[in-house]
Amino acid sequence: MNSNPIITVKGAPESRNVTTKNGAKTVYYQPAQFENEQLRMQIDLDIDAVADAYPIGTRLEWDVAADLVPGQFGRIELARKKTLRPIDSGTKAKAA
Repeated sequence: MNSNPIITVKGAPESRNVTTKNGAKTVYYQPAQFENEQLRMQIDLDIDAVADAYPIGTRLEWDVAADLVPGQFGRIELARKKTLRPIDSGTKAKAA
């Protein structure tokens, strides 16, 4: 039995402007659903550009264990990028 969360893309790519210490920048994302055995919730799946968007309805498995990295003070933390692996055939894997 696989306990990795499933990410389902629910909408077209969107953008929002965020302010950083270096000024404003545009961030692209897609509405998605995070689902595992304990919960289901809506999330924003960050993408690098509109051209990198997943087709609506694409189902991806999030390999959480692959995203564990050493953190400050010897703690293990979760990397910012998500390692997404396709569930549906014909979809290529990429980090979001």
